[in-house]
Amino acid sequence: MSGVYSLYELVWFFFAYSFLGWCLEVCYCSVNTGHFVNRGFLNGPVCPIYGFGMVLVLALLMPVRDNLILLFLGGMVLASALEFVGGWALKKLFHTSWWDYSDQPFNLKGYICLKFSLAWGLCVLLVMRVLHPAVDVVVKGITTVAQGAAGVILCAVIATAFLCDLIVTVRVLAKIERDLGAIDQVAQMLQASSETISERLGNTALALDESMDESRPALRARVDLLRAQIVDNRHFVEQRLIRAFPRMKHMRYPRSAEIVRAWLNEKSKK
Repeated sequence: MSGVYSLYELVWFFFAYSFLGWCLEVCYCSVNTGHFVNRGFLNGPVCPIYGFGMVLVLALLMPVRDNLILLFLGGMVLASALEFVGGWALKKLFHTSWWDYSDQPFNLKGYICLKFSLAWGLCVLLVMRVLHPAVDVVVKGITTVAQGAAGVILCAVIATAFLCDLIVTVRVLAKIERDLGAIDQVAQMLQASSETISERLGNTALALDESMDESRPALRARVDLLRAQIVDNRHFVEQRLIRAFPRMKHMRYPRSAEIVRAWLNEKSKK
């Protein structure tokens, strides 16, 4: 196992650890929930944040890979920094908080906390000492076979798949925000007429109360249409994202996001 990797090798390590990170997330969440959960931000079997994290580790910490203390501390710092930047960027770009450690002691703005930072340091230590030697052999084998133009083309194909998946996810997130905005608008209309959203939009979902004022057929039709569009006919990618991240919070429309999540949960129980 060499101490320095080429850019070409680092690209393959990014692909490999993005997939392995997805496997880790799926196993962890499936054990906790009792059923399969695709926890990736993207739809494919990849979690790019793990790929980026390990590329940083391989690029910066290989010189200290034999020093367990420095490897642990370096892994903790790099992984925590990446988690903080990733959480901050997702909130700024999509107005959503995908994870929140605010209830954990020694957290920083809810993006990172001491407990998980220590866990990341331990994970980096274990990966580098136990898993990476095997991954190194596999990647070296791939880069040996896929050399020259063939390797570049193969990388380009995989990168294109990543990009297409990212575009689909971004478009879905934009649609989710539009839907949440529409729900919020209806809620404001109801509140403006002295009707609270809990009274008129159901106990746990956007179902109209049977006692809805018959003088408001337009509003009734609007809510029924929203229900059909947002839940009954929602694309599987949108449903996957909402269910895969139960702690995800929307900064602009937090109440609407909770209603949609409860609505989907209610539908899944039928």
